[in-house]
Amino acid sequence: MKYLILSLVVMLTACSQPDDLALYKTNLEIAKKAVTCYETPDFETFKSLVHKDVEHQSPMYGQGKVDYESLMGQAKFYMEGFKNVSFENPTWLPGVDETTLATDGSVRVYGTWKGESRETGKSFSVDAYHYFDVQDGQIVMSGDYFDASGMVLAVTASDETAPAETE
Repeated sequence: MKYLILSLVVMLTACSQPDDLALYKTNLEIAKKAVTCYETPDFETFKSLVHKDVEHQSPMYGQGKVDYESLMGQAKFYMEGFKNVSFENPTWLPGVDETTLATDGSVRVYGTWKGESRETGKSFSVDAYHYFDVQDGQIVMSGDYFDASGMVLAVTASDETAPAETE
């Protein structure tokens, strides 16, 4: 009987301890600020949010994980190449440790990017998933998952994507 009571107490105690979301909430503000940099655009603020040793999963075909300079190049491409950019219907979620499944302070988000090409005026809409690991107020690991190639093709001038005429 005492084992049953002890088991019940242990189970109730283990189940009633909520994950501490304080670190997630702090890091969430940094992640939101980074996303907002693409909407405003604000390249200098974005640079200040990213650690020089960042490891970033690129959405570009064949790029894989890239370093700080590559991430800055991609950020500049999007910020300078597109206007009226918005990140719509975001669903912000806490990340979890892959082993314990406890919240670990990381941030992830699902949403839809919308905007238009400065060059062609064509619009785009693309669903995306992003993750952010933050340490000491800077993003140290991040990743973008969306159809970057399809997005670029969608806003490319029509004559550039038209099939070549045959004689």
